[in-house]
Parts: sequence; structure tokens; C-alpha cells
Amino acid sequence: MAAAATTHKPAKAQNVAKKTNSAAVGSGSSRRRRLIPAACAAGAAALLLAWGGIAWWTTQHIASGTTVSGVDVSGLSPKKAHERIGKGVGDQLAQPVTLTVGQGSSELVPAKSGISVDTDASVKKLTGFTLNPLTLAQRLGGQHTDAVIRVDSTALRGALEDRVDTMANGAVSATVTLDGTKPVTTPASNGIGLDVEASLKQIGGTWPLGKKTLAMAEGTATPAITDEEASEFVDGTLTPLLSSGLTVNTAGAGAQSKNPGAAAAFSPQDTAEMLKISSEGGTLSATFDPTALRDAIVARVGQVETPAQNATWKIDGSATGAPSARPQYVPAAQGKTIDTAALSASLLKAGTSATDVAGRTVTLPMVVSEPTVKTPQNEWGISEAIGEFATPYNAGDAPRTQNLTRGAELVNGTVVKPGEVFSLEKTLGEVDYEHGFADAGVISNGQHVDSLGGGLSQVATTVFNAGFEAGMDDTEHHAHQYYFDRYPAGREATLWTGKLDVKFTNSTSHAVLVQAWLDGEQIHVRMWSTKYYDVSITSSDRFNFRPVSTERKSGPGCEPYSGGNPGFDITVTRTRKHDGKALPDDVLTTQYAADNDIVCS
Repeated sequence: MAAAATTHKPAKAQNVAKKTNSAAVGSGSSRRRRLIPAACAAGAAALLLAWGGIAWWTTQHIASGTTVSGVDVSGLSPKKAHERIGKGVGDQLAQPVTLTVGQGSSELVPAKSGISVDTDASVKKLTGFTLNPLTLAQRLGGQHTDAVIRVDSTALRGALEDRVDTMANGAVSATVTLDGTKPVTTPASNGIGLDVEASLKQIGGTWPLGKKTLAMAEGTATPAITDEEASEFVDGTLTPLLSSGLTVNTAGAGAQSKNPGAAAAFSPQDTAEMLKISSEGGTLSATFDPTALRDAIVARVGQVETPAQNATWKIDGSATGAPSARPQYVPAAQGKTIDTAALSASLLKAGTSATDVAGRTVTLPMVVSEPTVKTPQNEWGISEAIGEFATPYNAGDAPRTQNLTRGAELVNGTVVKPGEVFSLEKTLGEVDYEHGFADAGVISNGQHVDSLGGGLSQVATTVFNAGFEAGMDDTEHHAHQYYFDRYPAGREATLWTGKLDVKFTNSTSHAVLVQAWLDGEQIHVRMWSTKYYDVSITSSDRFNFRPVSTERKSGPGCEPYSGGNPGFDITVTRTRKHDGKALPDDVLTTQYAADNDIVCS
């Protein structure tokens, strides 16, 4: 029994040991079970903290590779991005966009038409706080987004409405013409135009950036003048106007009447020929052509108008009176002219509202016409001769003398105001037979031949020298190819219509009156004004002589010539002073070619 007892106790002890070990194991597992939730909670907290940190970071920074409607905002703060988007997208909106509809088009600047960039909203898309992982991933990786564009529909509507007429195409207005006295109407047709409301709906609440051309919604374009309006014009204006004659009573208008009644009668055909039909501004209207109306009045009753007279000056240019003549002031005077606008309105009113002769008769309206130049005599400064020159001519050369005489007539009495440029070519006008000119000797292509206006170079030379002596600015002159004894060496000029002119500028503060005449086989030019410059002119000796030789030529255009003067150079110097102050010298160096003999074979 004792042995059995001994054996049993160790077994209990072992049992106890097992229980003790088991208890120890159980205590470790409990601690592990407590640590796992704590670790998970800590990890989650760390993750949330990192996630929140990233989310917060994206509200303060913009990642690399980010653009907004093509504007790079990489690495910018929200404030800087706000500025860059405003400028970058604003510049895009400032570029014109071509709007099209059918074949019509018009440019529109979005920034001036109610289109703007919302920079706050555009930046908020990039930096607004969010925990959305997809959004955060897109932000961190860089993204390409569109700017938020705002459309002021009222302003855009106004901009589109302003372009309706410009963009309309294909519409054809009705037209009315006259075939004799019969009105002829061409019908109107519709075209393609801009539908403003549909285009606004098409655009919606944003604007397509980057497009240079934008197709708008099509609508119907109505013509400016419809068939109904054309019909009303024919029935209300043309038909009654051309139904019978019209009469203009000119009695008391100062006419030298060709008929006892002093009245100008117009048949329907006369009226139709003077009518002008206009569609300006999209409205049909009829008026009388003012020139045709005036000419028709004068043709029927004589001249009724007196032109206004500008204040000016005149002077005798005759051979007997010119040498001792003095300038004569011509005061300004009012004139009397037909008021063609009022007459047209009166005829239209009578012609469209009356059917009897008395009702279709109007009185000729006259108005006073004012001169455009009213300068008083004492303000012109034309009081004394300030420059004069004369050159000799051969009175036996009748055609050449005719040209000199006609040239002097046209130059005489010319007034050159301060600052104005005198042009001999302009003063002479058309050089042709109809204006009194003849064929006489000229130099053409180095040969002495006859041509229309020959001799006018002597007028040019005399005018040039008178102006040169008077102190006028030498604006343009051209010396002859060869020297002629009748002119002062280095102080002469030629003239060729369309190519060579004589011009001087009146640089003084007074007007200049030009006097020109022929007498005693001399042509004279005298300048009248108030002395302004002290003028001194000197000439050098002749130098670089070139002897005359013989040239042999052939062909149908060859003209034999016995030769003239040798060639040489000469320098002319003019000095001018005003109130003691010297102006830059005028230095003219002229090179004359030898006037060689010409032998034709």
C-alpha cells in the first residue's frame, strides 16, 4: 500500500506542474491578444495621419506636370497658380475667334464678349480639400485639367446680335429700277444667318478654349428690302411721281428766262432720267440727281446762279499795262445757287401727292453761297515787288511766241499763300492744241526737234529766276542739257509734262502774287508781296570746258543741226537772310554738255 501511495504523489505533483505551465501559457496569449488591436489602431492612426497630411499638402502645393487649359502651374502655390491661370487663360480669351455660319463669318474676342476665366474655381479644382484617394493620386501624379470658364449670357447675346447683319449671307434684297418710266422690280430671296438663341444654347455655360474657328447655329437671314417694301415703294412713290409732268417756277430767281412764264417743265421721261433710286440703309428711296437737276433748269430758263467770289488778287498782264500795273484786291462776295436738295424734296412731295398741274408745280428754291476765302486786303501782305526777271525771245518764231504768250497768260495772277508750293506744270494745265499751244522747238533725246509746247522752258526759266530773286525756296528745277545764250548760266530751267517741273515754296509769312507778260521781245515775271528775305546771288567763272564736236547719225528720226555752245560747269550761290539771321546757302552746280553738230547720213 505504501508503495502504491508513493507512486501516486508524484503523479499529482506532475499534474500540478502541468497546471502551472498551462497557466503560464495562458497568461502570454492574453497579452498578445491585447497588443494586436493596439498595434492595428496605431497603424490606422498613422495611415490616417499620412493620408490627411497628403490631403492637406495638396491644398497648399501643386504637383509637377500639372496644367490648366495648357497653362503650366507645376510646383506653384495656390496664389501663384491663381495669377498664372488668370494671365495664361486670359491671354487665350483675348485672341479673336472666327465665328462662322454658312459662308458668313465675323471675328469675336471672347474676353470682350462676356467670356471670362474663374480663377478661384479653376484653382480650387486642384487644391480643394479632399480625402478621395483617386483624386489625391491624380493630383500627386500631375494632371491636365480645363479652366473653369464663365459665360455672361447677356453680354454674349449682345455681341452675337451685333454680328447678325455681318454674318448674314445669301440674302438678296428686292431691287427697283426704271425702264424708261416703267418701274421694274426684282424679287427678294432669303439667305443663311446667325440664330442667336440657338447659338447661346449650343455654347452653354462654358467656352471652347483653343479654337480659332467656331461654327454657330444657322438660322434664316431675311433681306434688307423685302418684296412687300419694294411694292410699297413703287406704288407709293414711283407710280404717282411718273404719272404726269412736273413744273418748276423760276420767276424771281434771277433767271434770264427763255420763255415768258419763266418756268421749267419736265415730262415723266425727263423726271425718270433725273431720278436716282437708292437702297442705302436697307430702305428704298428716290432723289433727283443734283447736277442733272441744275443742268435741266439752266437748259430751260437760263443761268439762275451767281457763284460766290473768293477774296483774291489780280493784276494786268497785257503788254501795254503790265509794266506799270499794281496789284488789285478782289473782295469776297456772296453768291446765289439753286438749293438742289430742297428742290428735289419739293418735286418728290408734289409728284407723289398731287395730280393737278397747280399741285405739281413748285417754286425754285435759291440759297446764298458763301465764299471760302474772305481774307481782308491788309492781311495778304501783297504790297511791293520783291523779285523780277526777264529773258529775251525771238518774236519771229510765231509758234514759239504763241506758247510763251499762252504760258504767261496762265501764270499771270497766280496767288501763292504762305506755306504753299507753286507748280508751273499744275498752273499751265493741259498742254495741247485745244488749250492754245502749238508745236515749236524742244530738245528730245539730245536732238533739236519740234514738239507741242516748245518754248515753255523759257517760261520755266523766267519763273524760276523771279522766284529765286524773291527768296522763294527752290523746291524743284532742272537745267537744260545744253546751254543757251538767252538764259543766265546755271540759273535756268526746263519743263516736260509729267517728268520735269518748276516748283517753289513760299516760306514767308505773306502771300505772293505772280505777274507775267510779254513785251519788247522779252518775257517778264514779277513777284509781288512784302519783302521778307535779303537775297544775294553770285556766280562762279565757267570751268571744265567741253568743246563742240561733230556727231554722225542716221535713221528716219535724225535731224541735222549746226551745233551750239561748248559745254562747261558753273556754280551759282544764293544767300538769304531774314531779320539778320542767315539761312543755309543754296549752291547750284550745273554741268552743260557740248551742243555738238549733228550730221545725218
